[in-house]
Amino acid sequence: MKGFNFFTILSVLSAITALAGTVVYLTQYSESGKLSIVDEFEATPDADSHLTKVKGLKYSADGEIAYQWHASSAERLISDGSITLQEPFYIGNIAEQRPWTASALTGKLSQDGEQLILEHTVVVKDLIRQAEITTEALNINLENSEVSTPLALTLKLRNGKTDSVGMQASLKDERVELLDQVKGRYEPY
Repeated sequence: MKGFNFFTILSVLSAITALAGTVVYLTQYSESGKLSIVDEFEATPDADSHLTKVKGLKYSADGEIAYQWHASSAERLISDGSITLQEPFYIGNIAEQRPWTASALTGKLSQDGEQLILEHTVVVKDLIRQAEITTEALNINLENSEVSTPLALTLKLRNGKTDSVGMQASLKDERVELLDQVKGRYEPY
């Protein structure tokens, strides 16, 4: 019977120790989500691949180049399948001989490849008319060459400039609609 009491006492002590360990774990670590003694914790990046000096081409139905873009680097994000770009540069309407470009510090290409969002120091240029649009963010619909921004922008032409808040434009149709607070200054040729 003495052996039975000794094992019973060990079992009870073992159960108490396990319960105490569980309480310590729940009170010390469950809120923070970390189990290390390191003060800072870096999460695994959301990117599953990283490329440098990336180029992309899109061909039209007749086999001509519809548009192209390149960037100094690109990362595909696991969370939504989009691609983040560093220093993106876009060239549109190449096959129609009406080239225009857009550049920025950063960008994001949608998972389906139809939307290119440019951010931070965005510059759009019409190379034939020598027009330039500057803003901080621009959404480009790559399939139909439409661009838009809800932010402040400046449209510069050879003989003056226009400031506005918000824009919608169809670059194929050469139509630009400035949405709000439009102010311009132009000099005669």
